[in-house]
Amino acid sequence: MQLSTFSDYALRTLMHVALAGDDLLTTRQIAEIHGAKVNHLAKVTSWLAREQYIESQRGRGGGFRLARPAELISVGEVLRKLESNSGLVECMRHDGGACPLSPECELTSALKHAQEAFFAALDNVALANLTTKSSKISVLLKRLNAEML
Repeated sequence: MQLSTFSDYALRTLMHVALAGDDLLTTRQIAEIHGAKVNHLAKVTSWLAREQYIESQRGRGGGFRLARPAELISVGEVLRKLESNSGLVECMRHDGGACPLSPECELTSALKHAQEAFFAALDNVALANLTTKSSKISVLLKRLNAEML
């Protein structure tokens, strides 16, 4: 399974915001760290705010912070919301695709089961697990965040 760029940036954004603690990060800062387009990251942060993973503070000195503790944000939950309708194969698309095998094919059911197993494996991975203070990624993200603040 391959994650969409949107999902990838959503997870990266959550990790940055989690490690920033009380410091607010802006969409522009996160976009610059990753060499991403600000408009694309704005869609990501808008979705994260709408889904209540982050909260935004507008105005000068504004930015984002987590809306709930990192321990309560499951990677599986986030990805399930973002990717469950991505359609690993054509017949799994919203519109059902145009595969002539769909009426009799058992592959769809097997792939849906595999996709759910993927999400389930990540249900027990909290954002806090990815951003422990002692992890190498935490040290890197904190350094990158500090350079942007």
